[in-house]
Amino acid sequence: MVSSELDLNEALSTEPMSRENILSLKNQIYTSKANYEELENKIKELKSTISTEKGTPETKKNTLILGICLWISGNQAEAFEVLATVPSSKFTCYFLGKCHQEREEYEKALDYFERAKQANEEEFEIQIDIAETQRLSGDYQGALKLIQKLSKGHDSEASLHYQWAHCLDNLGEYEEALTHYNRALEINPDHTNSLFRLAYYYDLNGDDENAFEYYKKCVENAPLYTNAMLNLGLLYEDNDDYEKAISYYYAVLQSYPNHETARLFLKDAIAGMNMLYDDDKVKKQDKETEVLNIPISDFELSVRSKNCLERMNILTLLDLTKVTEFELLSYKNFGETSLTEIKNILNQKG
Repeated sequence: MVSSELDLNEALSTEPMSRENILSLKNQIYTSKANYEELENKIKELKSTISTEKGTPETKKNTLILGICLWISGNQAEAFEVLATVPSSKFTCYFLGKCHQEREEYEKALDYFERAKQANEEEFEIQIDIAETQRLSGDYQGALKLIQKLSKGHDSEASLHYQWAHCLDNLGEYEEALTHYNRALEINPDHTNSLFRLAYYYDLNGDDENAFEYYKKCVENAPLYTNAMLNLGLLYEDNDDYEKAISYYYAVLQSYPNHETARLFLKDAIAGMNMLYDDDKVKKQDKETEVLNIPISDFELSVRSKNCLERMNILTLLDLTKVTEFELLSYKNFGETSLTEIKNILNQKG
């Protein structure tokens, strides 16, 4: 499991700055809301520093770090604008490619990834990013061909089996896809994307037990994994556990206040909870009505008590609840013994 403890300044000051360190940092950022807030504060600090110290030797480095931080935060458009001002390098090309990939600009992403790997044609991580981009663009066969080629030297990589599984998933080869998702988790039990895809598979196939298990593991590894939290909420709704569903939607909105889907789901869940409450209330009222409509003749009463109640036109339990003890005792031939019988009836029915 990724550690949630973070010293952002230390992580970003590591020399030389490597792609692996940044990807690891991104995973760590999303393990807690506190880490994400620290990142947002760092972005504000960098923007302020760059604007007041233009032209200093540190400006170029701070601009690169700002671009990386913006990408990690999910602000791809601004990240691209900032990174595009930094002198081109294998490192910056890679993250410009990631910005384009996440903005669904796949041709541009592939172009930048190709530039990023020119210095090392066999670099696995960039090759797998290329395969992922091909898959995202709809070129499943092209992605699968590259993945199968990479498997000859990288069969022990969880990310390879995840991309392999996802391609097969997209092609409708679900059983084979499951094999590779599970292989990815054998290699790395905390591979969050594989956990999510398995959860989603079980969710679609109505296997709530396994869906809950894998979504929860996913959220344990990455508490800010929005899609997993939303899907967990929906599962809880399906099981009429609206309070838990609402707690997940609230958690998403705490981190992303403008998340429209979470806001919509929250509104629906609150309405569903109120409806469930109203249904329970109606059922309770129906049960009470059923009990109150029971005829007095159904109870074992003395002949005297029955006759007295009939003369008073008290024919059901509902009629009986409308009169006071004083009114009953004031009736001719209705005494304490009859009153005790009546009280016993009411106690039996609550």
